[in-house]
Amino acid sequence: MQSEPARRGVSEGGMLAGPSARLKNPVTTATKSRAAISLTAGLRAQDFSPIPLIAFLVFVWSRPYLGIVQDAYLYMGRALADLDPNGVGRDLMFVHDGQFGFSLFRYAAKAMVWCSGPAAAAETLAIMAALAWFFAAAALARQFIGGGAVWAVVIFAALLPVSYGAPYPFGFAELLAIPRPFAEALVLAGLAALAARRDAVSLCCLMAAALLHPLMALAGFGVFLAVLGLEDKRWFLFCALAGALVILGGALGLPMLDRLFAAIDPSLRGFHESRSPFLFPSHWPIESFPPLIVQATTIAIAAHFQQGRGRRILAAIILVGLGGIAIAAIFGDWLSSLLIVQAQPWRTAWLMSAAGAMALGLCAIELWPHGPSGRLVLALLVLCWSFNTQFAVVGPAAILALLLHFRAARFAPAIKPPLVLYTWIFTVIVATIWNVRLFAYPWQFAMAAPAGYGDPAFVLVKGFLALPLCALAAYFAIVRPRIAPPLQIGFTVLLLAAVVPFWDQRSPAQHMMEQNRPPPEITRLINQQKGEVLWIDGSAEVWFFLGRPQWASRLQGTPTIFSAALAAEWRSRTQFLMDLRLADRKSFARWSAPKSADPPRLSQEGVRQLCARNDAPAWIIAPLEQGKEPPAGIAMTLWQLPEPQYQLTKADNDYIWLRIDAFGVIACGNAPHK
Repeated sequence: MQSEPARRGVSEGGMLAGPSARLKNPVTTATKSRAAISLTAGLRAQDFSPIPLIAFLVFVWSRPYLGIVQDAYLYMGRALADLDPNGVGRDLMFVHDGQFGFSLFRYAAKAMVWCSGPAAAAETLAIMAALAWFFAAAALARQFIGGGAVWAVVIFAALLPVSYGAPYPFGFAELLAIPRPFAEALVLAGLAALAARRDAVSLCCLMAAALLHPLMALAGFGVFLAVLGLEDKRWFLFCALAGALVILGGALGLPMLDRLFAAIDPSLRGFHESRSPFLFPSHWPIESFPPLIVQATTIAIAAHFQQGRGRRILAAIILVGLGGIAIAAIFGDWLSSLLIVQAQPWRTAWLMSAAGAMALGLCAIELWPHGPSGRLVLALLVLCWSFNTQFAVVGPAAILALLLHFRAARFAPAIKPPLVLYTWIFTVIVATIWNVRLFAYPWQFAMAAPAGYGDPAFVLVKGFLALPLCALAAYFAIVRPRIAPPLQIGFTVLLLAAVVPFWDQRSPAQHMMEQNRPPPEITRLINQQKGEVLWIDGSAEVWFFLGRPQWASRLQGTPTIFSAALAAEWRSRTQFLMDLRLADRKSFARWSAPKSADPPRLSQEGVRQLCARNDAPAWIIAPLEQGKEPPAGIAMTLWQLPEPQYQLTKADNDYIWLRIDAFGVIACGNAPHK
């Protein structure tokens, strides 16, 4: 019969193994051969275990595919521009490109779009990103905990909040056609290699991450240098020398480095602060900082269960994450260094966000077996994660959790089982009430959305079931109940049937944009006059649907921090449209949504003034809402849609869906042929 440590170190029947399953735990000489045999048997059982597949399905279930959206617009648009330099390539965002040359992803995306088109290329890249991130996270988790418990930790990373920075413009593991998830996966793989003392492999992974997205790789390099520096102080000397060389290069005016001492153009500083306030931590709202406390507290407690490099890596993740935000606040926000603002060191917080979610899984598996004190600390951590944007809850709960964990011996006599029970009852009740309160409106909104525009399953999983599913994963990791293989396979098949057909959540409007096949009548009409197109209240439809440069869209304002010329021209054009009511008059507003939106309003005078400009667009395409007549006095061709589209807007303090049955295609008669 196996000893208890041996049984806890190996998964039984393919189920999740317990917290003590660390492959590197020492064993005596007398038991080495038997432990090796047991380990081999466990690995053979896991070869046929559905647990990794279940974890992967949960991971993708929590991240439905939305198509070419958000930053995928930019990278897929850049691929189209490279393939069509005289069409999409003439868009002002690509003419004044100051961003895409720093990533090799641009060339991979170009090749894939050339081979299969933008829609198939984007979906393929999203699937590749899912696989890369998932297995890289598992490789890192394996360095901190062994056996099947690895997959429980990955499930925590999949389901818990993923945001970092100002209120939630970014998250980690985005399954989109962008370089960020690939760079993140390489960083996680690099840290796994670092924990395994394969420093050369770790450095290679981090360098590969930098070739894809240097900003996301900063966190990995920071942890790498911090860990090696703690082991050999000469690394800190190397960092100081490298920093001195950077400062010297900036003082000498070397390319790129000269931006270190260049201040942001004062005429554009206010524009950037309103358009992209997440670049400046002083403009972050108060809700942005409690998650940092929650993540740092959870990682610190998880690090206490580790030894050697594992502990140093977790500590360095906290240091680098908070240090990046501090550098952005001091040198970018306060001193207004252009290079620091563009480098966005606050992005190092992504690693703390991802590691924090994984650390809660580690804490759940490690703390529960530690008796009343460990379970009380775990209850406080659950309370923190449930209220992770509320300072009034997070602050006291985090401090108390740290005190009870790191001073467990002092407080142990006062921690009785009834106190733990009451604390858990309180935590479950208040967390459930809070989550139901947060969940109610998104659920109602998703259920009321038009067909194809809502995703109730995603809202249910991420908005309400995240913590219960994490608790279930932790239960299997700790208790390791025996479940018959047929039941495991049946559950896996059921989950496959629930996830695979519904992972693609692209709306009908998104499908139309990505198919890159406009109706022949529209093609014939548009081809009568070459030049830019203004798609009112659009995003990237002109690039993907018409293969033309956009005259102005809110999307072009995304990378303006990297090009002063783009910022100036886009701001000028957008301001002109706002003055004519042809663009939302809140186009320059920061993320805090206004009480009521001020959408574009097509008018005869607005069209006349726009078409009178020397740089006027060749065509204007305007959505026509159902039940409303087109504005009088405007000559347009109606483009009737085969099925209605819906646009989400805000009015009267609530979000509503506007039904679009047709588009008006307007020729700017005075526009020059371009």
